[in-house]
Amino acid sequence: MTDAPEHTPLDTGPPAAHPAISVATARALVDTQMPQFADLPLGERFDGWDMAMFRLGGALAVRLPRADPAVASLAREVRCTTELAGEWTFAYPHVVTRGEPGEGYPWPWAVVTWVPGSTADLVPLFASAGPDVGQAIAQIHTPASADAWVNPEQSLTLAQRDDETMWALGRAELGSGHDGLALDAESARALWHAGLAAPEPSAAEYVWSHADLHGSNLLSDKGTFAGIIDWGKMAACDRAVDLAFLYTAMPAAGVEAALAAYREATGVDDPGLEARVQAIALQKCLLWAGLDRPLNVTMAWRGLRELGVAVPA
Repeated sequence: MTDAPEHTPLDTGPPAAHPAISVATARALVDTQMPQFADLPLGERFDGWDMAMFRLGGALAVRLPRADPAVASLAREVRCTTELAGEWTFAYPHVVTRGEPGEGYPWPWAVVTWVPGSTADLVPLFASAGPDVGQAIAQIHTPASADAWVNPEQSLTLAQRDDETMWALGRAELGSGHDGLALDAESARALWHAGLAAPEPSAAEYVWSHADLHGSNLLSDKGTFAGIIDWGKMAACDRAVDLAFLYTAMPAAGVEAALAAYREATGVDDPGLEARVQAIALQKCLLWAGLDRPLNVTMAWRGLRELGVAVPA
């Protein structure tokens, strides 16, 4: 075992929500700006990293940025799920209408369609869901436009990820593991170096990507694929990024099936794809394994197990 390199990533958890966000505020915003929905009951509040949501009737939801940086995330969601979604056949939240600041709430907001299902962090997808997920990702991955956003965590080469990955690997190697599992550091290093050695696309070959397609944003209907939510991180990325996240949500056989369906749907000639997918998945899981967030830790070790780098402690 080796000492972990010096590295102190900032992980303070989600930002504090704007104090104006409440059931009463959401009700007032809807009633004053969208009277056509005034008779629909408002449900309980759900908080993600960027957005607070309230069910609106049975088929809709109110979506409110929780903090100032999330305003840009909502703008990305609106653009991407309207301008880019013409060929998408999977379920995702459609923007129904947009609202303006008011009632003490300072930012734009939106009403979107509600996509039913459980998140795959809690109800993982079956391996048999892999082909449907792979086809959905193929639909998302159109060539990124010149004005496509850059995601600071995901629009990266593997070389740009190397220092952080080695730090996280060293930390996990020295750690106590999780749920009876420990890191096989030798296998993890081999997997990472295989990714580093694989051919990579240039930035000009990046595709529009969800860029946050982990188990909390994949929907499951008792193990079958039910849709994709939370589009505010969408950006130009290596096509391997979205596929890599699947290790947090399904067995390795499902990821392999997703890759096969993806290759068939896109016809992409990318000999390094599988190696990059596994390396990026490894990095994400190693980073999440040390967070103080139980759901992320569970997804991380699920992914490490499916990547074949977690062994009985």
